Amino acid sequence: MAYNTGTSPTLAELITAKFIPQMFSLKVFDHTQSNLIVASRCNLEFRSILSKGSVVNIPFMSEIGATEVTPGTEPTPQDATGTPGSITINQWKESTIEVSDMSQIENMPDYLDKAAISISYAVLKAVDTEVGARFSALGGSTQANSDGDTMTDATILALMEYLDSGDVPDDGTRSFIGDPSMKVDMLGIDKFIRNDYVRQPVVATGQFGQIYNMSVFITNNLTASTTGNYGVMMHRDALGVVIQRNVRSQAVVQAWKFRTMLIADVIWGSNELRDTFGRSFYTRSS
Repeated sequence: MAYNTGTSPTLAELITAKFIPQMFSLKVFDHTQSNLIVASRCNLEFRSILSKGSVVNIPFMSEIGATEVTPGTEPTPQDATGTPGSITINQWKESTIEVSDMSQIENMPDYLDKAAISISYAVLKAVDTEVGARFSALGGSTQANSDGDTMTDATILALMEYLDSGDVPDDGTRSFIGDPSMKVDMLGIDKFIRNDYVRQPVVATGQFGQIYNMSVFITNNLTASTTGNYGVMMHRDALGVVIQRNVRSQAVVQAWKFRTMLIADVIWGSNELRDTFGRSFYTRSS
Protein backbone atom coordinates (compact mmCIF):
# COMPACT_ATOMS: atom_id res chain seq x y z
CA MET A 1 0.00 0.00 0.00
CA ALA A 2 1.31 3.46 -0.88
CA TYR A 3 2.20 5.74 2.01
CA ASN A 4 -0.38 8.45 1.31
CA THR A 5 -3.24 6.91 -0.71
CA GLY A 6 -6.38 4.79 -0.23
CA THR A 7 -8.15 6.74 2.51
CA SER A 8 -9.75 10.12 3.05
CA PRO A 9 -8.44 11.86 5.01
CA THR A 10 -5.03 10.68 3.90
CA LEU A 11 -2.19 10.00 6.31
CA ALA A 12 -0.55 13.27 5.31
CA GLU A 13 -3.78 15.18 6.06
CA LEU A 14 -4.03 13.55 9.51
CA ILE A 15 -0.42 14.55 10.25
CA THR A 16 -1.05 18.13 9.10
CA ALA A 17 -4.17 18.35 11.26
CA LYS A 18 -2.12 17.11 14.25
CA PHE A 19 -4.28 14.00 14.81
CA ILE A 20 -1.05 12.03 14.48
CA PRO A 21 1.52 13.60 16.83
CA GLN A 22 5.19 14.10 16.10
CA MET A 23 7.42 12.37 18.65
CA PHE A 24 11.01 13.29 19.44
CA SER A 25 13.74 10.90 20.44
CA LEU A 26 15.19 11.29 23.92
CA LYS A 27 18.51 10.12 22.49
CA VAL A 28 20.85 12.89 21.37
CA PHE A 29 23.82 11.99 19.21
CA ASP A 30 27.03 13.80 20.13
CA HIS A 31 29.07 15.62 17.48
CA THR A 32 32.17 13.94 16.09
CA GLN A 33 35.38 14.52 18.04
CA SER A 34 39.07 14.31 17.19
CA ASN A 35 41.56 12.39 19.31
CA LEU A 36 43.09 15.07 21.56
CA ILE A 37 46.55 13.66 22.19
CA VAL A 38 48.98 16.45 21.23
CA ALA A 39 49.32 18.26 24.57
CA SER A 40 49.51 15.00 26.52
CA ARG A 41 52.68 13.99 24.64
CA CYS A 42 54.54 17.14 25.75
CA ASN A 43 56.28 17.90 29.03
CA LEU A 44 53.54 18.72 31.54
CA GLU A 45 55.59 18.60 34.75
CA PHE A 46 55.78 22.38 35.04
CA ARG A 47 52.05 22.68 35.71
CA SER A 48 52.64 21.95 39.39
CA ILE A 49 55.18 24.78 39.66
CA LEU A 50 53.00 27.70 38.64
CA SER A 51 50.06 28.51 40.87
CA LYS A 52 50.46 32.28 40.62
CA GLY A 53 52.19 34.56 38.14
CA SER A 54 52.32 34.46 34.36
CA VAL A 55 55.73 33.00 33.41
CA VAL A 56 57.58 29.79 34.26
CA ASN A 57 61.35 30.16 33.82
CA ILE A 58 63.15 26.88 33.18
CA PRO A 59 66.94 26.58 33.72
CA PHE A 60 68.95 24.42 31.34
CA MET A 61 72.35 22.81 31.75
CA SER A 62 75.00 23.09 29.06
CA GLU A 63 77.42 20.29 28.19
CA ILE A 64 80.92 20.64 29.56
CA GLY A 65 84.04 18.79 28.52
CA ALA A 66 86.98 16.99 30.08
CA THR A 67 90.53 18.36 29.88
CA GLU A 68 93.96 16.86 30.16
CA VAL A 69 95.34 16.65 33.70
CA THR A 70 98.68 18.37 34.18
CA PRO A 71 100.30 17.61 37.53
CA GLY A 72 100.95 20.79 39.49
CA THR A 73 98.53 22.83 37.38
CA GLU A 74 95.25 24.08 38.79
CA PRO A 75 92.22 23.07 36.66
CA THR A 76 90.05 25.79 35.11
CA PRO A 77 86.42 25.60 36.27
CA GLN A 78 83.80 25.40 33.55
CA ASP A 79 80.40 27.08 33.37
CA ALA A 80 77.64 24.49 33.12
CA THR A 81 74.75 26.94 32.96
CA GLY A 82 72.81 27.03 29.72
CA THR A 83 70.35 29.41 28.13
CA PRO A 84 67.12 29.31 30.15
CA GLY A 85 63.73 28.64 28.62
CA SER A 86 60.36 29.98 29.62
CA ILE A 87 56.65 29.33 29.18
CA THR A 88 54.29 32.31 29.24
CA ILE A 89 50.73 31.74 30.39
CA ASN A 90 48.92 33.79 27.77
CA GLN A 91 46.05 31.62 26.55
CA TRP A 92 42.53 31.71 27.97
CA LYS A 93 39.66 30.07 26.13
CA GLU A 94 36.02 29.50 27.00
CA SER A 95 33.00 27.73 25.56
CA THR A 96 29.45 28.51 26.65
CA ILE A 97 25.93 27.29 25.94
CA GLU A 98 22.63 28.42 27.39
CA VAL A 99 19.26 26.79 28.01
CA SER A 100 16.05 28.55 28.99
CA ASP A 101 14.07 27.67 32.11
CA MET A 102 11.12 26.65 29.95
CA SER A 103 13.26 24.24 27.97
CA GLN A 104 14.27 22.51 31.18
CA ILE A 105 10.70 22.38 32.44
CA GLU A 106 9.50 20.84 29.20
CA ASN A 107 12.02 18.04 29.57
CA MET A 108 14.36 18.49 26.65
CA PRO A 109 16.32 15.40 25.60
CA ASP A 110 19.69 14.91 27.29
CA TYR A 111 20.90 18.20 25.80
CA LEU A 112 22.43 19.55 28.98
CA ASP A 113 24.48 16.43 29.67
CA LYS A 114 25.78 16.32 26.10
CA ALA A 115 26.38 20.08 26.03
CA ALA A 116 28.46 19.92 29.21
CA ILE A 117 30.72 17.34 27.58
CA SER A 118 30.83 19.34 24.36
CA ILE A 119 32.00 22.62 25.92
CA SER A 120 34.74 20.82 27.88
CA TYR A 121 35.88 19.15 24.66
CA ALA A 122 35.90 22.52 22.90
CA VAL A 123 38.34 24.16 25.33
CA LEU A 124 40.58 21.08 25.49
CA LYS A 125 40.68 21.05 21.68
CA ALA A 126 41.82 24.68 21.78
CA VAL A 127 44.79 23.63 23.95
CA ASP A 128 45.63 20.76 21.59
CA THR A 129 45.39 22.99 18.53
CA GLU A 130 47.64 25.72 19.95
CA VAL A 131 50.33 23.23 20.96
CA GLY A 132 50.13 21.33 17.67
CA ALA A 133 50.73 24.54 15.74
CA ARG A 134 54.28 24.50 17.15
CA PHE A 135 55.22 21.25 15.38
CA SER A 136 56.36 22.89 12.16
CA ALA A 137 58.93 25.08 13.96
CA LEU A 138 60.79 22.14 15.52
CA GLY A 139 64.05 20.97 13.97
CA GLY A 140 64.93 24.42 12.65
CA SER A 141 61.55 24.71 10.90
CA THR A 142 62.58 22.13 8.31
CA GLN A 143 60.42 19.15 7.39
CA ALA A 144 61.73 15.65 6.74
CA ASN A 145 59.86 15.16 3.46
CA SER A 146 57.80 16.99 0.85
CA ASP A 147 54.21 18.11 1.24
CA GLY A 148 51.85 15.34 0.19
CA ASP A 149 54.43 12.55 0.39
CA THR A 150 53.35 9.05 1.41
CA MET A 151 54.77 8.05 4.79
CA THR A 152 57.46 5.41 4.29
CA ASP A 153 59.77 3.42 6.49
CA ALA A 154 62.67 5.43 5.05
CA THR A 155 61.11 8.69 6.27
CA ILE A 156 60.51 7.23 9.72
CA LEU A 157 64.13 6.09 9.91
CA ALA A 158 65.38 9.51 8.75
CA LEU A 159 63.36 11.21 11.49
CA MET A 160 64.67 8.77 14.07
CA GLU A 161 68.24 9.32 12.86
CA TYR A 162 67.77 13.07 13.28
CA LEU A 163 66.79 12.62 16.93
CA ASP A 164 69.52 10.08 17.61
CA SER A 165 72.16 12.35 16.03
CA GLY A 166 71.16 15.11 18.44
CA ASP A 167 71.58 12.88 21.52
CA VAL A 168 67.83 12.91 22.14
CA PRO A 169 67.08 10.25 24.79
CA ASP A 170 65.39 7.11 23.52
CA ASP A 171 63.69 6.58 26.86
CA GLY A 172 60.21 5.59 25.79
CA THR A 173 58.82 9.15 25.77
CA ARG A 174 59.26 9.77 22.06
CA SER A 175 56.04 10.10 20.05
CA PHE A 176 55.18 9.80 16.38
CA ILE A 177 52.04 11.85 15.67
CA GLY A 178 50.17 11.93 12.38
CA ASP A 179 46.75 11.96 10.77
CA PRO A 180 44.47 9.33 9.16
CA SER A 181 46.38 9.48 5.86
CA MET A 182 49.55 8.49 7.73
CA LYS A 183 47.62 5.71 9.45
CA VAL A 184 46.70 4.21 6.08
CA ASP A 185 50.27 4.59 4.82
CA MET A 186 51.68 2.85 7.88
CA LEU A 187 49.33 -0.08 7.49
CA GLY A 188 51.31 -0.81 4.34
CA ILE A 189 54.62 -0.97 6.24
CA ASP A 190 55.51 -4.54 7.26
CA LYS A 191 57.57 -3.43 10.24
CA PHE A 192 54.51 -1.78 11.73
CA ILE A 193 51.88 -4.49 11.29
CA ARG A 194 53.72 -7.81 11.40
CA ASN A 195 53.75 -9.57 14.77
CA ASP A 196 57.44 -10.35 14.53
CA TYR A 197 58.24 -6.63 14.40
CA VAL A 198 55.79 -5.02 16.83
CA ARG A 199 55.58 -5.49 20.58
CA GLN A 200 52.04 -4.27 21.02
CA PRO A 201 48.98 -4.59 18.78
CA VAL A 202 47.30 -1.72 16.99
CA VAL A 203 44.71 -0.12 19.25
CA ALA A 204 41.82 2.26 18.54
CA THR A 205 42.19 4.97 21.18
CA GLY A 206 44.28 7.59 19.41
CA GLN A 207 47.38 5.55 20.14
CA PHE A 208 47.97 3.38 17.11
CA GLY A 209 50.59 0.88 18.21
CA GLN A 210 54.36 1.29 18.36
CA ILE A 211 57.29 1.39 15.99
CA TYR A 212 60.99 1.61 16.88
CA ASN A 213 60.25 2.08 20.61
CA MET A 214 57.91 5.00 19.86
CA SER A 215 54.18 5.23 20.45
CA VAL A 216 52.27 6.14 17.29
CA PHE A 217 49.28 8.48 17.62
CA ILE A 218 46.61 9.43 15.10
CA THR A 219 44.51 12.60 15.28
CA ASN A 220 42.51 14.86 12.97
CA ASN A 221 43.52 17.88 15.03
CA LEU A 222 46.75 18.88 13.28
CA THR A 223 47.77 22.12 11.57
CA ALA A 224 47.21 21.97 7.81
CA SER A 225 49.91 22.69 5.25
CA THR A 226 49.09 23.10 1.54
CA THR A 227 48.37 19.44 0.76
CA GLY A 228 48.77 17.52 4.00
CA ASN A 229 49.15 18.29 7.69
CA TYR A 230 52.19 18.87 9.88
CA GLY A 231 52.95 15.72 11.85
CA VAL A 232 55.88 15.28 14.22
CA MET A 233 58.34 12.87 15.74
CA MET A 234 59.46 14.27 19.06
CA HIS A 235 60.64 13.66 22.59
CA ARG A 236 58.35 14.93 25.34
CA ASP A 237 60.90 17.65 26.25
CA ALA A 238 60.65 19.26 22.81
CA LEU A 239 57.58 21.24 23.89
CA GLY A 240 56.39 22.32 27.32
CA VAL A 241 52.79 22.97 28.34
CA VAL A 242 51.63 24.64 31.55
CA ILE A 243 47.93 24.45 32.33
CA GLN A 244 47.60 26.96 35.14
CA ARG A 245 44.10 25.86 35.90
CA ASN A 246 42.38 22.70 34.71
CA VAL A 247 39.16 22.97 32.76
CA ARG A 248 36.61 24.69 34.97
CA SER A 249 33.00 23.79 34.23
CA GLN A 250 30.23 25.66 35.96
CA ALA A 251 26.47 26.14 35.70
CA VAL A 252 25.39 29.73 36.25
CA VAL A 253 21.69 30.15 36.95
CA GLN A 254 20.51 33.57 35.76
CA ALA A 255 17.03 33.71 37.27
CA TRP A 256 16.55 37.32 36.19
CA LYS A 257 17.03 36.18 32.57
CA PHE A 258 15.16 32.88 32.98
CA ARG A 259 18.07 30.80 31.77
CA THR A 260 21.06 28.71 32.85
CA MET A 261 24.53 29.21 31.34
CA LEU A 262 26.97 26.30 31.12
CA ILE A 263 30.52 27.65 30.91
CA ALA A 264 33.87 25.87 30.53
CA ASP A 265 37.23 27.66 30.45
CA VAL A 266 40.93 26.85 30.69
CA ILE A 267 44.11 28.92 31.15
CA TRP A 268 47.43 27.67 29.76
CA GLY A 269 50.65 28.45 27.95
CA SER A 270 53.10 26.48 25.80
CA ASN A 271 56.50 26.95 24.23
CA GLU A 272 59.30 25.16 22.45
CA LEU A 273 61.88 23.96 24.96
CA ARG A 274 64.41 22.00 22.88
CA ASP A 275 64.34 22.63 19.15
CA THR A 276 66.43 19.59 18.26
CA PHE A 277 64.24 17.22 20.29
CA GLY A 278 61.68 17.03 17.50
CA ARG A 279 61.22 17.32 13.77
CA SER A 280 58.08 17.73 11.76
CA PHE A 281 57.02 16.07 8.53
CA TYR A 282 54.24 16.43 6.00
CA THR A 283 51.41 13.94 5.83
CA ARG A 284 49.94 12.80 2.53
CA SER A 285 46.62 14.65 2.80
CA SER A 286 44.73 16.85 5.22
